[in-house]
Amino acid sequence: MNDTLNHGFAPNIKYNYDDLIKLLTSENIKEKHFAVLELEEIRAQQDAKLLVSNLVGQDGKIREAVAFKVNELLKNPNYAKFFISEDIFVVLIQGIMDINGNVCRHICSLECEEFNQYLCENLPAEINKILARISELEADEKQYVISKRNFQLYWCLEALYNIIKIIEFDKTKDILLKTGEFNDYTIREKTAKILTKLDNSELAELKEKLKNDENYYVRRYLRKE
Repeated sequence: MNDTLNHGFAPNIKYNYDDLIKLLTSENIKEKHFAVLELEEIRAQQDAKLLVSNLVGQDGKIREAVAFKVNELLKNPNYAKFFISEDIFVVLIQGIMDINGNVCRHICSLECEEFNQYLCENLPAEINKILARISELEADEKQYVISKRNFQLYWCLEALYNIIKIIEFDKTKDILLKTGEFNDYTIREKTAKILTKLDNSELAELKEKLKNDENYYVRRYLRKE
């Protein structure tokens, strides 16, 4: 192993692979952030798990860098194989519900068939949990709490949009009927976007309603059809 770490962190020095993996365990934000961005390959599943573990419980700067890096590495089949693990997928789905939209966006757009299949089996349950929490909120609940839940739902619906063609309709029907009636127009907007990929008579009424929604950003999707 390169002995550069023995002399303290120096970002102007070229670190080798093992050094960067070691830095992923650092408690120092600058060191960890540097390691994530400098990492150009993954050589083992345990290293992939270590990288992905930094997607939760870390500073926002770290989480965003990890989401970007995972998205980048998964595009290469030589590295993508190391990310095929349920342990990793459990963490990735949490990234979809991050409070940082850039994290959510990178995870939603992952190019991974196995992760998409995992989402088909598990995303509906996560969405229903969020819907249940929202329904339990009091009318005078702190606005940031309401906004946080809606934000999570928004990105989960974006993830649902990406897999809607391969997920069983029965798993999504009730979700779409609920989100299509939401007060928050951004949730109705995502629902309308999803409906552009569906042609099901059970959603025809909702589709027509959203096509004529009072909000332009909602109705624009369905009026393009």
